[in-house]
Amino acid sequence: MRASVAVLGGVGEIGMNMYVYETEDTAVIIDCGVMFADYTYPGVDYIIPDFTYIREIEHKLKAVLVSHGHEDHIGALPYFLSEFNVPVYGGKLSLGILAAKLGSKKEKLNLISVEARETVKIDGFSVTFLPVTHSIGDTFGIYLKHGSFSALHCSDFKIDYTPVSGEPFNEDDFAPLAEGGLTCLLLDSTNSQNEGFTNSESSIKAELKDIMRSSPGRVFFTTFSSNLDRLRQVIEAAEELGRKVVLEGTSIERNVDIAKKIGRLEIPPKAVVQLSTGKKMPDNKIVYIITGCQGETQSTLYRIASRERKDLKVEPGDTFIISSRVIPGNEKNLNRLINLIYENGGEVIDVAARKIHVSGHASRGELTKMMNLTKPSYLIPVHGEEMHLAHMRKTAMKTGLFERESVLPVKDGMKAVFEGGKLVAVDDIPHGAVYIDLRGRTVIDEELLKDRKSLCRDGAVSVAVLYSPLYEALETPPVVRVKGFRIDDRTTFELRKYLSDNMASLIEEAGGDYTLLEDFIEKLVRRFFRKSMDRRPAVSVAVVEV
Repeated sequence: MRASVAVLGGVGEIGMNMYVYETEDTAVIIDCGVMFADYTYPGVDYIIPDFTYIREIEHKLKAVLVSHGHEDHIGALPYFLSEFNVPVYGGKLSLGILAAKLGSKKEKLNLISVEARETVKIDGFSVTFLPVTHSIGDTFGIYLKHGSFSALHCSDFKIDYTPVSGEPFNEDDFAPLAEGGLTCLLLDSTNSQNEGFTNSESSIKAELKDIMRSSPGRVFFTTFSSNLDRLRQVIEAAEELGRKVVLEGTSIERNVDIAKKIGRLEIPPKAVVQLSTGKKMPDNKIVYIITGCQGETQSTLYRIASRERKDLKVEPGDTFIISSRVIPGNEKNLNRLINLIYENGGEVIDVAARKIHVSGHASRGELTKMMNLTKPSYLIPVHGEEMHLAHMRKTAMKTGLFERESVLPVKDGMKAVFEGGKLVAVDDIPHGAVYIDLRGRTVIDEELLKDRKSLCRDGAVSVAVLYSPLYEALETPPVVRVKGFRIDDRTTFELRKYLSDNMASLIEEAGGDYTLLEDFIEKLVRRFFRKSMDRRPAVSVAVVEV
């Protein structure tokens, strides 16, 4: 019996995690996440995996398994589930966050909640959800077994013996996997370049409390809205110092509400107040927990720092705590906001200044420990860019557990095939990315993305041609308009003359086919700007019959 692990996203980049475990007659997916687009993707908000391969195996697709509720692991599920209606298994918190994304559509779907260490049978697969510590509750390492094949999927985790909530990491959950013979371990590579162990989430509370104590005015705190353990520590620290808390930002309010309803977050009575109440309190008695740790332009932090909001603006004496790692590509956005805060008299405390952030991902010490606990025959580094994957391979080789060929360089678009507990093939599969513009929930393909990049870089040119079929000639010289750059009168004259001089031969060659004539004119315009200005603008042409 053959079993395989395929990667559709998450190996070669941070985000867009999606993995397929399959046999001849059964397939299950672990996670379906987004990657946040940076400034190099104009007009794009999210990037999600291409589902072409899933369509090829749809006949045997049985379920989606959710490791945890972060966007890079569940953010693409609303798009996926609109096409593939299969059961989704996950923790209560993960499914609560997903249900909020789905809205009324969740009523038509089968969301199945699982508890820690619960085993479910999905056709021939036995799936056990093993609890791990991370920066969000209900995070699981997922153990799958089918005949002689077994795998532990551990894409996001760290070893935290003193977590803020939930149970500590338990080695006894993982050591038995070695006794049964683990075929393959897929392991989180995010912090593989860091020595030692990642600090506990609970280690930052004292620092947060010290900052609040020494701040003379209002305190604004921002982190990822899903980091509920950190929000809990901020609320507790504020209460201990006699400060009330205001929650501002849709995603923070939503996630806190979900966590409270399912018992994953306990907030002391009267610790949180409404904005209207907080504004009446002395500045040194209030903490605002807000969205926007990545400098997002629609976030609460952005609107406060830019003074767009009338009811809440940065003022002298305000302290802003930015408690998160900056996702590559967001540095410029965040730096702009930080400068705005200082310009208006506020102060910013970020991860470079104080110990106000710890990672939710394992460092080398924890990665080595997990390998030694489970003793897999094969390792597939996941959840990382090329640098992280390379460091993971080096870390694995230092354990002495693996031969070089047992650390598999499987990346997006590849499938590792096993038989009898041995690797027998690595195949290529269809893969790619789909780009999402949230304005209108538009799906953008590669060609449209290329056009957007061209518009940003080189602008646009439109050409209107009035053509008389009676005289087989132009009624007037072509009308030219440009956007995104300027051309002087001389260049405009030269372009119109260039088109007019070539129009007769183009009309003859097109033979009355206006679509073909528009294509010919477009190529001519492109050639003109490439030669005269070294520009490659987007060109649109309209031939109008008169």
